[in-house]
Amino acid sequence: MLLLLIILLPLAGFVYLGLAGKHLREPLPGIIASALTGASFLLVVALSLGGGAAWEIKDWLPGIPFSLVLDPLSSYMGLVVTGIGFLIHVYAIGYMHGDEGFSRFFAYLNLFIAMMMTLVLAGSYPVMFIGWEGVGLASFLLIGFWYTEKKNADSARKAFIVNRIGDLGFLLGMALLYSLFGTLSIAELREALEASHVLPLSLGLAGFLLFVGAVGKSAQVPLMVWLPDAMAGPTPVSALIHAATMVTAGVYLIARSSFLYVNLQDVSYFIAVIGILTAAYGALSALGQWDIKKIVAYSTISQLGYMFMAVGVGAYWIALFHVMTHAFYKALLFLASGSVIHALGGEQDVRKMGGLKKYLPRTHLHGLAGALSLAGFPLLAGFWSKDAIITATLNYPFGGTGFYIAGLSVAFLTAIYAMRWYALVFLGEYKGDAHPHEAPPVMTIPNDILALGAVFAGFLALPKPFWNLIEPYLAPALAHVEVHHMSLGLEWGLITLSAVVALAGLYLGYLAFTRWALPKWYLTFQTWSENAFYVDLAYNAVIVTPLKELAYIWSLLDGALDTFYVYVAGVSGWLGERLTRVQTGYVRAYGALMVFGLVAMLVWGVLR
Repeated sequence: MLLLLIILLPLAGFVYLGLAGKHLREPLPGIIASALTGASFLLVVALSLGGGAAWEIKDWLPGIPFSLVLDPLSSYMGLVVTGIGFLIHVYAIGYMHGDEGFSRFFAYLNLFIAMMMTLVLAGSYPVMFIGWEGVGLASFLLIGFWYTEKKNADSARKAFIVNRIGDLGFLLGMALLYSLFGTLSIAELREALEASHVLPLSLGLAGFLLFVGAVGKSAQVPLMVWLPDAMAGPTPVSALIHAATMVTAGVYLIARSSFLYVNLQDVSYFIAVIGILTAAYGALSALGQWDIKKIVAYSTISQLGYMFMAVGVGAYWIALFHVMTHAFYKALLFLASGSVIHALGGEQDVRKMGGLKKYLPRTHLHGLAGALSLAGFPLLAGFWSKDAIITATLNYPFGGTGFYIAGLSVAFLTAIYAMRWYALVFLGEYKGDAHPHEAPPVMTIPNDILALGAVFAGFLALPKPFWNLIEPYLAPALAHVEVHHMSLGLEWGLITLSAVVALAGLYLGYLAFTRWALPKWYLTFQTWSENAFYVDLAYNAVIVTPLKELAYIWSLLDGALDTFYVYVAGVSGWLGERLTRVQTGYVRAYGALMVFGLVAMLVWGVLR
């Protein structure tokens, strides 16, 4: 039952704060929500140290129990979700100070954690789908939290609708797996596949459909357009969605289904291709953004692309390693951005910033740690996990030299835009009108902890001959993949090359955005990048606008049919009202009508 409490505690917070939160004074709703999330984290720690746990309701659906499982994979993800989620909750107490919807905000945050933990702990795909849809609902509520502004409501609706496209793929994939194996229990499916000597021909289609679901949730090409608009919500929402919860659900789904994808070489290769395309698109789009949070948002798209490239080539544990390091430095970048926005009275345009290193010394260190970790600065957390992914493209069965070169190129771009973000915000002279002030301790202390993670978390899984704690811990829950290990000399040579590329990108970014006058060709590129290469515009022109016009035509037809039916009903009523006059109640009148009818029939018969 302790396993069930991991979900029920934040869910109880959602119910209580949703019903009674408006009667509680600030900061009590934030303290309650944070405490419940922290309690879930402690339960995950305790049960993980105890060897895991399981809980189920048998015969929940035909042949499918409602099961929750805490194994190495779910405990690993659970620690990331509840741990990072707890820090974001605490930070939000300061960030949301004075907001009219303070208690409502924390109710939604608790719902988000409860649904994400349902997804993570699920022992079957239908239970996972409950959490999958739950985080979609929570994200809708949080992105559109300030719903009185139309752009926020539109952003929430856009995220919700785009995710429904992916969710249809998830549903169809589940249906196909059930038709093939008669169960959707993850453990039973794994046993069935491992015992099978001949795989069903449609198994590849099932794997592809599940991947479509992952594409929607994790904002991969071509369903990546919703994630930048998720910036409409308060900054802690951005940190929660981008760092530890919703967007990592797709990566988790593929990793949890590794027993399936390890048998599907073509699908896995396709996943890797989509991953590297997404990584490149996100990096190129981040280079031209001016919104402090949008730069980080497109960075999320790019980093998720790296994770999908990793699972695509078969490096499942490395993808999860990057999930963890990314959670630290991405949450840190968003919350540092939130501290900057808080200090500048809501300003988000980096062109009106600069020089904040002098005014916000503590936040500056947070931003520096996050940006360098994102860029892959040697020895920081992001360096070890990103380098492991790039190197894995040469070691793992579905990789190749093309993936390696592309991954290294995107790493170079990542270092440039990470330095651009840092330089525009913290270096140079301040260009704004506000009076910057450092955030309160309730916001800076969580960032201190995240900064430690962004710097040191990578040391949990170092290359040989050093220690690696993550791979052996996750191994029982992941499919076994034969790996071609390169020599230590070659591997450390590639690690050195990765470090040089990151340092070169950082130095070039520093020169380009602090010392040099940018050339005209770059300004043209920046316009394209700022508009994310007009993908949204193309989607609106090709898909959204035609569908709106079609809907308008159908609405006119619907209105015409409605008018017609109302007219028919009116005529019927009029005729009925006239016919009622025939019913007089007099026997003589009925007799006269009978005689009249008889005469009419006789006349008709004679004339015929």
